[in-house]
Amino acid sequence: MFKKILYPTRFEEFSLPILGSIACLQRAGLEEVVLLYVIDTDSFQTEVDGGVRLNLDLIRQGAMRKLDALSEALRSSGVGAKIAISIGPLVPEIIKTADKEDVDLIVAGRQKRDILGELFVGSTTDRIIRQAEVPVLVAKYHTLQEVEGKVQEVFCRDLFRKVLYPTDWSPFAERVKTFLPALRQVGASEIVLVHVVEELPSEAQYLNREALIKSVEEKMAALEREMQAQGFQVKSHALIGKPYLEINRLATEEDVSLIVMGSHGMGFVEGMLWGSVSQRVVEYSEKPVLVVK
Repeated sequence: MFKKILYPTRFEEFSLPILGSIACLQRAGLEEVVLLYVIDTDSFQTEVDGGVRLNLDLIRQGAMRKLDALSEALRSSGVGAKIAISIGPLVPEIIKTADKEDVDLIVAGRQKRDILGELFVGSTTDRIIRQAEVPVLVAKYHTLQEVEGKVQEVFCRDLFRKVLYPTDWSPFAERVKTFLPALRQVGASEIVLVHVVEELPSEAQYLNREALIKSVEEKMAALEREMQAQGFQVKSHALIGKPYLEINRLATEEDVSLIVMGSHGMGFVEGMLWGSVSQRVVEYSEKPVLVVK
């Protein structure tokens, strides 16, 4: 499934926990992780006050030491590692390296918090998802939770324990479904299925809502049987509301470890592309999200 992974890093404090979690993918055929550091030309000027040039060799040396430490951690887990350092605009360099190395997955992003405390991903991760031709795992490993009255940092250490699969039966959602059996190999034993029926606009009130709900329930029951036949413990939900809100609410309520969804979606208006449901789930979810292209 994911034999070769690209992991661009800025050496955040969560780099090692993320690598530890994705290392379990070797049970599904993971052979090598390409560790990439990009010297981002968009984030600095080549000349600073007084005309002093940046010492790119020094930057490379510092990056190499940190990449060596990460690669050693991977190799100690039995996963091959390759180091790459490039210079240029950040996202184009990531996409170029993904193409050059012919990777099966890009691991990107960790969540930040805005002034209101909401989770969100940065524009870099958003652009990677838009431009990548392979699936992207948005790794949100560091969250804040209240445990016994105290706010604690929580890390996702069992990425594939319980998977949430939102579906609208579009071709993109059906493609996601083909990834699910492989997740059984890496420890996924439970799967939560969900379809969200959007609130219909006033001009669509003539539609038979009861017939629509019945159709959804029949499709969900068939999907539940299909997933059970593949060995999953299954729960299914047919909900009404704003899809991204209901998906994220359910992910938290069910305490899933991963959301797996397509990069495109079909809502009440067909043809809704990245920038709608999928984007908002990635943006605001507390959980890691695997976006399948």
